[in-house]
Amino acid sequence: MKAPETGDDEAPRRVFCTECGATLENFCFSAGADDVEAIRRTLAQCRKQGRFSGDFCSKLFIAHPDAAREPDEGSDPPAA
Repeated sequence: MKAPETGDDEAPRRVFCTECGATLENFCFSAGADDVEAIRRTLAQCRKQGRFSGDFCSKLFIAHPDAAREPDEGSDPPAA
């Protein structure tokens, strides 16, 4: 029996940047996890230095989950 089609295959794939590496492991427990503005400044530096690789910043998502609803400012929209 064939599974019903859900149409999910057409949804764009969105990727979280994980270039922070090991610092992401316990980030939610760190004092910096509450400072969204500091995370945004760090994200701006990552973009400037070419380290940001994704549609969303993982640290920003941890600090503010609603930030994952739209791509981070300055990033290109996901390809369709």
